[in-house]
Amino acid sequence: MRQLSPRLLSVLFVATAAAVAPSGLALAQERAQASGTATASVVAPITVRQVEALRFGTVATGDTGGTLTLSPANGATSVTGSLRSLCPAGSSCTAQAGTFAVRGEAGRSYRISAPGQALAARTGGGGMLTVSEITVATQSIPGTGLRGVLDDAGTDSFKVGGTLQVSPGTAAGTYVAEMEMVVSYD
Repeated sequence: MRQLSPRLLSVLFVATAAAVAPSGLALAQERAQASGTATASVVAPITVRQVEALRFGTVATGDTGGTLTLSPANGATSVTGSLRSLCPAGSSCTAQAGTFAVRGEAGRSYRISAPGQALAARTGGGGMLTVSEITVATQSIPGTGLRGVLDDAGTDSFKVGGTLQVSPGTAAGTYVAEMEMVVSYD
Protein backbone atom coordinates (compact mmCIF):
# COMPACT_ATOMS: atom_id res chain seq x y z
CA MET A 1 0.00 0.00 0.00
CA ARG A 2 1.21 3.39 -0.87
CA GLN A 3 1.64 6.03 1.77
CA LEU A 4 0.23 9.50 1.26
CA SER A 5 2.27 12.47 2.19
CA PRO A 6 0.99 14.59 5.11
CA ARG A 7 0.55 17.55 2.79
CA LEU A 8 -1.56 15.58 0.28
CA LEU A 9 -3.55 14.13 3.14
CA SER A 10 -4.38 17.67 4.39
CA VAL A 11 -5.50 18.76 0.94
CA LEU A 12 -7.72 15.70 0.57
CA PHE A 13 -9.22 16.24 4.01
CA VAL A 14 -10.10 19.89 3.24
CA ALA A 15 -11.54 18.99 -0.17
CA THR A 16 -13.57 16.13 1.29
CA ALA A 17 -14.84 18.29 4.18
CA ALA A 18 -15.93 21.01 1.78
CA ALA A 19 -17.72 18.50 -0.46
CA VAL A 20 -19.68 16.87 2.36
CA ALA A 21 -20.34 19.96 4.47
CA PRO A 22 -24.02 20.88 4.82
CA SER A 23 -25.06 23.72 2.52
CA GLY A 24 -26.36 25.81 5.46
CA LEU A 25 -22.90 26.39 6.83
CA ALA A 26 -21.20 29.55 5.71
CA LEU A 27 -17.67 30.59 6.06
CA ALA A 28 -17.11 33.66 8.24
CA GLN A 29 -16.92 36.92 6.28
CA GLU A 30 -14.87 39.91 7.19
CA ARG A 31 -17.39 42.40 5.67
CA ALA A 32 -20.58 42.59 3.56
CA GLN A 33 -21.85 45.16 1.12
CA ALA A 34 -25.21 46.03 -0.47
CA SER A 35 -26.43 48.83 -2.71
CA GLY A 36 -29.61 50.83 -2.13
CA THR A 37 -31.46 53.52 -4.04
CA ALA A 38 -32.86 56.95 -3.25
CA THR A 39 -35.83 58.37 -5.14
CA ALA A 40 -37.66 61.67 -5.24
CA SER A 41 -40.65 63.01 -7.14
CA VAL A 42 -40.77 66.66 -8.07
CA VAL A 43 -44.18 68.15 -8.88
CA ALA A 44 -45.00 71.32 -10.73
CA PRO A 45 -45.42 74.29 -8.40
CA ILE A 46 -49.00 75.22 -7.58
CA THR A 47 -50.08 78.78 -8.39
CA VAL A 48 -53.22 80.87 -7.97
CA ARG A 49 -54.27 84.18 -9.48
CA GLN A 50 -57.39 86.32 -9.35
CA VAL A 51 -59.39 86.41 -12.59
CA GLU A 52 -62.42 88.42 -11.41
CA ALA A 53 -62.88 90.42 -8.21
CA LEU A 54 -65.65 89.58 -5.75
CA ARG A 55 -68.27 92.29 -6.28
CA PHE A 56 -71.22 92.88 -3.99
CA GLY A 57 -72.64 95.37 -6.46
CA THR A 58 -74.21 98.73 -5.72
CA VAL A 59 -76.50 98.82 -2.70
CA ALA A 60 -78.53 101.28 -0.66
CA THR A 61 -79.47 100.99 2.98
CA GLY A 62 -82.25 102.44 5.07
CA ASP A 63 -82.68 102.93 8.80
CA THR A 64 -81.76 99.38 9.87
CA GLY A 65 -78.83 98.45 7.61
CA GLY A 66 -78.57 94.84 6.56
CA THR A 67 -76.55 92.19 4.79
CA LEU A 68 -76.06 91.01 1.25
CA THR A 69 -75.00 87.35 0.90
CA LEU A 70 -73.54 86.05 -2.36
CA SER A 71 -73.25 82.31 -3.00
CA PRO A 72 -70.08 81.26 -4.86
CA ALA A 73 -71.69 78.01 -6.04
CA ASN A 74 -74.50 79.55 -8.09
CA GLY A 75 -74.12 83.36 -7.82
CA ALA A 76 -77.45 83.75 -6.01
CA THR A 77 -77.83 86.74 -3.70
CA SER A 78 -80.03 87.37 -0.70
CA VAL A 79 -80.48 90.55 1.37
CA THR A 80 -81.66 91.24 4.90
CA GLY A 81 -82.82 94.37 6.71
CA SER A 82 -83.29 97.54 4.71
CA LEU A 83 -80.43 96.79 2.30
CA ARG A 84 -81.42 96.82 -1.39
CA SER A 85 -79.53 96.21 -4.63
CA LEU A 86 -79.75 99.16 -7.02
CA CYS A 87 -78.65 97.23 -10.11
CA PRO A 88 -80.94 95.56 -12.62
CA ALA A 89 -80.14 91.89 -13.33
CA GLY A 90 -77.36 91.43 -15.87
CA SER A 91 -75.94 94.95 -15.51
CA SER A 92 -72.27 95.60 -14.83
CA CYS A 93 -72.97 96.73 -11.26
CA THR A 94 -74.66 93.54 -10.05
CA ALA A 95 -73.13 91.22 -7.48
CA GLN A 96 -70.67 88.65 -8.83
CA ALA A 97 -68.59 85.95 -7.15
CA GLY A 98 -64.83 86.38 -7.33
CA THR A 99 -62.99 83.92 -9.58
CA PHE A 100 -59.48 82.50 -9.08
CA ALA A 101 -57.49 80.26 -11.45
CA VAL A 102 -55.31 77.46 -10.09
CA ARG A 103 -52.48 75.76 -12.01
CA GLY A 104 -50.23 72.88 -10.97
CA GLU A 105 -49.53 69.15 -11.35
CA ALA A 106 -52.26 67.36 -13.37
CA GLY A 107 -54.53 65.12 -11.30
CA ARG A 108 -53.34 66.35 -7.91
CA SER A 109 -55.77 67.49 -5.23
CA TYR A 110 -55.33 70.79 -3.45
CA ARG A 111 -56.84 72.78 -0.62
CA ILE A 112 -57.74 76.44 -0.29
CA SER A 113 -57.18 78.59 2.77
CA ALA A 114 -59.57 81.52 2.81
CA PRO A 115 -59.97 84.16 5.51
CA GLY A 116 -63.04 83.92 7.73
CA GLN A 117 -63.68 87.63 7.24
CA ALA A 118 -62.14 90.76 5.76
CA LEU A 119 -62.50 94.47 6.40
CA ALA A 120 -63.41 96.70 3.45
CA ALA A 121 -62.08 100.24 3.78
CA ARG A 122 -63.81 103.19 2.14
CA THR A 123 -61.71 104.68 -0.66
CA GLY A 124 -60.57 108.06 0.62
CA GLY A 125 -61.14 106.98 4.25
CA GLY A 126 -64.03 107.48 6.60
CA GLY A 127 -65.59 104.06 6.88
CA MET A 128 -65.28 100.29 7.10
CA LEU A 129 -67.53 97.38 6.17
CA THR A 130 -67.12 93.75 7.17
CA VAL A 131 -67.16 90.90 4.68
CA SER A 132 -67.88 87.74 6.68
CA GLU A 133 -68.71 84.08 6.07
CA ILE A 134 -66.32 83.92 3.12
CA THR A 135 -67.06 80.72 1.20
CA VAL A 136 -65.49 78.94 -1.77
CA ALA A 137 -66.78 76.65 -4.55
CA THR A 138 -64.33 74.86 -6.86
CA GLN A 139 -65.09 73.98 -10.46
CA SER A 140 -63.84 70.40 -9.99
CA ILE A 141 -65.90 69.46 -6.91
CA PRO A 142 -69.59 70.48 -6.88
CA GLY A 143 -70.96 72.56 -3.99
CA THR A 144 -69.04 74.72 -1.58
CA GLY A 145 -65.81 73.52 -0.01
CA LEU A 146 -62.12 74.20 0.36
CA ARG A 147 -60.79 71.35 -1.78
CA GLY A 148 -60.31 70.91 -5.53
CA VAL A 149 -58.65 68.61 -8.07
CA LEU A 150 -56.51 69.77 -10.99
CA ASP A 151 -57.67 68.42 -14.37
CA ASP A 152 -55.55 66.61 -17.01
CA ALA A 153 -54.12 69.97 -18.09
CA GLY A 154 -53.23 70.85 -14.48
CA THR A 155 -55.88 73.58 -14.11
CA ASP A 156 -58.95 74.31 -12.02
CA SER A 157 -60.76 77.40 -10.76
CA PHE A 158 -62.79 78.42 -7.77
CA LYS A 159 -65.31 81.12 -6.97
CA VAL A 160 -65.50 83.15 -3.76
CA GLY A 161 -68.58 84.58 -2.09
CA GLY A 162 -69.53 85.89 1.33
CA THR A 163 -71.72 88.24 3.30
CA LEU A 164 -71.36 92.03 3.23
CA GLN A 165 -72.55 93.70 6.44
CA VAL A 166 -73.76 97.28 6.01
CA SER A 167 -74.61 99.31 9.13
CA PRO A 168 -77.26 102.03 9.13
CA GLY A 169 -75.73 105.41 8.34
CA THR A 170 -72.80 103.92 6.40
CA ALA A 171 -71.08 106.65 4.38
CA ALA A 172 -71.63 106.49 0.62
CA GLY A 173 -68.57 105.45 -1.39
CA THR A 174 -66.59 102.55 -2.75
CA TYR A 175 -65.29 100.01 -0.22
CA VAL A 176 -62.39 97.67 -0.96
CA ALA A 177 -61.21 94.61 1.00
CA GLU A 178 -58.08 92.54 0.47
CA MET A 179 -58.67 88.80 0.81
CA GLU A 180 -55.65 86.52 0.67
CA MET A 181 -56.46 83.16 -0.90
CA VAL A 182 -53.80 80.47 -0.42
CA VAL A 183 -53.68 77.14 -2.28
CA SER A 184 -51.51 74.14 -1.42
CA TYR A 185 -51.28 70.51 -2.48
CA ASP A 186 -52.98 67.92 -0.26
